[in-house]
Amino acid sequence: MNNSNDNQRRSILIIAGIILFSSGIIISLNYYSIKILSSIRAYVNKESHYSKAQKDATRYLIDYIQTSDIKSYEEFKHYLAVPIGDSLARVGMQQGADEEQIRRGLLQGRNHPDDLHNMIWLFRTFQHMPYFEKAIAKWTAADVDVGELDKIGAFIYGYKNRAIEPGVQAALKINVSTINRRLSNNQQAFSTILGEASRIISYWLLFINIFFILLILISAGLYARKAFKQLVESKALVIAQNQAKDEFLSIASHELKTPLTSMKASLQILERLAKNSPGQQQIHPFVVNANKHVNRLTDLVKDLLDVTKIHSGKLMLNMKQFQLNELIKEVVEEKNQVSQQKLVIEQLADGYVEADPNRIYQVFENFLSNAAKYSQESDAIHIYSLVEEGYIKVCVKDFGHGIGEDKIPLLFDRFYRIDETKHSVQGLGLGLFICKEIIKSHNGEIGADSEVGKGSTFWFRLPLVA
Repeated sequence: MNNSNDNQRRSILIIAGIILFSSGIIISLNYYSIKILSSIRAYVNKESHYSKAQKDATRYLIDYIQTSDIKSYEEFKHYLAVPIGDSLARVGMQQGADEEQIRRGLLQGRNHPDDLHNMIWLFRTFQHMPYFEKAIAKWTAADVDVGELDKIGAFIYGYKNRAIEPGVQAALKINVSTINRRLSNNQQAFSTILGEASRIISYWLLFINIFFILLILISAGLYARKAFKQLVESKALVIAQNQAKDEFLSIASHELKTPLTSMKASLQILERLAKNSPGQQQIHPFVVNANKHVNRLTDLVKDLLDVTKIHSGKLMLNMKQFQLNELIKEVVEEKNQVSQQKLVIEQLADGYVEADPNRIYQVFENFLSNAAKYSQESDAIHIYSLVEEGYIKVCVKDFGHGIGEDKIPLLFDRFYRIDETKHSVQGLGLGLFICKEIIKSHNGEIGADSEVGKGSTFWFRLPLVA
């Protein structure tokens, strides 16, 4: 059995480990998916700024060739600074330059400051992978053409205020247009390659995510199956143990009942002899004490028998109709003869119930006994009954220390005893549990109301017979 439990525990731990590992992989994948795709988006935006600035620079360069207007040259240099900044950043990333230097180049290329860290990370991490190598090659080729445009601008600027010959102008325009077309082709190829890389990465990340999600679902299913199996086995074991315990209690209680009855009869005879025989009266208190403890032991055995009957569904009820107030009067009259406190009947409502008189007697007697035990400093216990909503309610009120509100729901649980009194009041904590089961078997209700320092009221309700 222990080996089986150890194997099941080991299997559950392995499955739990797989679930945690897969969850960690999925979280990491999604984190890096967002990071990679965000970086690719930043590079596509970079290409857009790069392309627009290059076209504006080309336009102003052609205007400068035609007009020699220095303002056109200045605008040409202003717009050409954008792709030059990106070129400086690329070279810096390829050569392992300082990150601050690379950031300055990317900022010159009009890239958003929040994107710079991811752009640098993507380039350094994936620059040798096929798709990124192709994209970087197109970027490098475009930067070479940007350098050519810068050289042409510098060449024309060298003329200063001298007129450029028409033939030179025409050749320069053709050269600029040719470079412009190459730049456009390289820029488009750069975006296309990155777009393709983005689609492939998204596809593989989706596939891997689905794989690990399925792995988690399968593992969770296996985990739930094993846990459920272990729960069923544990429940079966608990039921078997409870059955064995109840069977033992039943047998032990039955076996104890016969010798206790014999002891009780013998002690009663011995008590009478000791009381009435001169010279034997000195042993009379000891016999009385022994008889009292035998009675207590008999009550405990009786409670154990009742609990085993309740659990096995064998609590027999001898139902009949009777006046409940007559039973209450009978019990009160009987208990008043031996009780230290005065049992006071405040009021009793008339009403017939259909119940087992002996079991209702047992419940009421238990209420009175508990009230006496838990309010020994008070002088009286009050009893009353009333009719409400088709039920007759019987209440026993004591003036003891009372019970905390948080403990009241636990009073009728099996073996429950209040911490503050468990050392001063003896018992197994079965009496109120048995009372609850008896009243429940009569389709009635049971409960308690209490306030610390003011006492408690225990009550039960039984349906009235029309």
